[in-house]
Amino acid sequence: MEIRMYECGFGDCFRLREASQVDLYVDFGIHSSSWAGKDKIKRFDNVIADMNEKKDFLLTHYHDDHFNGAIYMAATTTHRFKEVYISDVWNMPGSVYVTLLTLLRGIFTKSVILGENTIIDFLENICTRCGRIHFISRGVNFHNGQYIALWPEKNYVARKAQRMFEKLQVEVGKSNLEEIERIANRLNEIVIDLANDNDGISKNYEVQFNELRKEYLAVQKMFDNLHGDNYYNNIQYRLTRFGNEISIVFQNYKADRNVLFTGDFGKKRNWSFIETNQDGLVRMHSWYDVIKIPHHGTDSYYHSFFKRTKVTSEFMVPNGYINQHWNVSSKYNVDSIKKKNSTVCAHNTTCLGPACHRCSCIYPNSYCDI
Repeated sequence: MEIRMYECGFGDCFRLREASQVDLYVDFGIHSSSWAGKDKIKRFDNVIADMNEKKDFLLTHYHDDHFNGAIYMAATTTHRFKEVYISDVWNMPGSVYVTLLTLLRGIFTKSVILGENTIIDFLENICTRCGRIHFISRGVNFHNGQYIALWPEKNYVARKAQRMFEKLQVEVGKSNLEEIERIANRLNEIVIDLANDNDGISKNYEVQFNELRKEYLAVQKMFDNLHGDNYYNNIQYRLTRFGNEISIVFQNYKADRNVLFTGDFGKKRNWSFIETNQDGLVRMHSWYDVIKIPHHGTDSYYHSFFKRTKVTSEFMVPNGYINQHWNVSSKYNVDSIKKKNSTVCAHNTTCLGPACHRCSCIYPNSYCDI
């Protein structure tokens, strides 16, 4: 297996290539506080120029810095993904709560009114223009059986989403959530319909998405009128954390290298569930050749992989050129020095600790093969 990590600043894009398999791209996006304008477009174009005609796509979770490049690709080129794998939060009890929380985060971050990409944009631009979409959850094999998902665990996600929704009804007001709940229900219906639609384009989904987008914008304006700029930062933070909690975490199933991709996953209790295989469904490998570090290597999402790495292991840290305080945790530097494994970073200006034992920086190049 060949892994190509692209330089996307504070953003993710990886290409997994195996013999006799269609390339699999894992995420494709750049955070708005990282590269912007021509610098962002240049990086998107570099990734697209490197693509084969046939390719698949896995979106770990529904945050803009993991999919805005894919939307740019669909809007400006003829490139399309054959198969699209997305976190299965659509086809389970209480799935509407997950969708509602995802939509509500777009309101609280003002992504809708600022014209930034939302989950509706992703679903319209990517999932209606591909061969087929697939729902991924813990224990599901995908991409011709090459990989298996360790997360999300649907029962946990459903319980957590319902608890958050019930709390938000008190904090935000039950009546203020009714319209966005209606949009969430409709969006769920469309996505499930898409997953069952083998050709992906036989129905006029774009009209339906455009209608939902207008309704979504109206809800944004309603919240602006109610709250002005006094949005609840704590709620926004919790919604973002929840969005990260539903990240797809996966490892190889048949491939010749042990790899672990973690999206922006990171809650300790959930890591414990995976590490100890609490449901007996999927065991982690005892060690990995390559690990994509969670949430760009930030300290609040730090997880120790010390016992699952060797001297020959490599960490991938997609972090760099960020205007926020999301630096790479010094704990990864310390772990690397102790284990003597290699680390590949997008850009090395965001490290808090000492230099890793063997550290490579992609910038100013476009990618690094691992």
